[in-house]
Amino acid sequence: MNADRGWVSLEILDCIVRRGTLSAAARELGLDQTTVSRRLAALERALGSELFSRVDGRLVPTRVLEPVLERLKMLADEAETTMAILRRNGEDLQEHVRITSVGFMLRRAIAPGLGILVREHPGIRLDMIDDDNVLSFEKHDVDVALRLGRRAENSTQVRSLGTFRYMLCRPAGLDSRGAVPIVHFGERLAHLPEMTTLKRIRPNSRTAFVGNRLDLLVEASLQFGAEVMLPEPVVRRDPRFVIVPGDHEFAVRSCFLMIHPHRKRVQSVRAVARWMEACFYRWRDEETPMPPAG
Repeated sequence: MNADRGWVSLEILDCIVRRGTLSAAARELGLDQTTVSRRLAALERALGSELFSRVDGRLVPTRVLEPVLERLKMLADEAETTMAILRRNGEDLQEHVRITSVGFMLRRAIAPGLGILVREHPGIRLDMIDDDNVLSFEKHDVDVALRLGRRAENSTQVRSLGTFRYMLCRPAGLDSRGAVPIVHFGERLAHLPEMTTLKRIRPNSRTAFVGNRLDLLVEASLQFGAEVMLPEPVVRRDPRFVIVPGDHEFAVRSCFLMIHPHRKRVQSVRAVARWMEACFYRWRDEETPMPPAG
């Protein structure tokens, strides 16, 4: 559709009707008077009729325009309401941040720091998604992800947070004079460094339990009296476990913070990314236990 016959022309018409002069309409629209006059003239040429008459220095709607004045006002009101909704949605989006990571990182590293985020950024609404899959940044599934591996879409902003170790552990006080079973992830996760390391350390140990989440392995290890590969920061904070003595191998996992390419400049997203980074470092490096996550 020609621009002179579109919404811009209707907006100009409404403004002239309300203000009564081209100069006043131009000021409200943020345009110069010449532009408004040119657009009105183009619209009148397209319609083949004059839309305003000049009476005592003011522009008054002609009989062509009069029958649609109420409709024009309704359109203007609807446009104003729509713009208000768009502005509000934009403001909400600025403060709405979606984050994701594997479950144990959210529960043990990120969730315990929620109080800090609330105190420093009380207006942010945070969606925390426990998902071991790679949610798509391009589909706007998430804004910030904390991932144990550099799996990212090409446009994603990636920041390395360094590494931490997985150690061979067992329940504290376990009588290990007999054969001790192991618990581990299933075949789908057998490629992970901690699983390949466990296979090398304990090639002949009996498997007592197979699970797909670390927190399940933690509980299974306690219940079955079994050895398990755990992140070193987890063992440091959980008195129920000890690192198995001896010169055992350990696995190293790399951690990356990934930010949506189109949301990385949004202030709330940047604030949440900084907060998640601080949470990770506190979980990895502090010797003192963190409070449990809810």
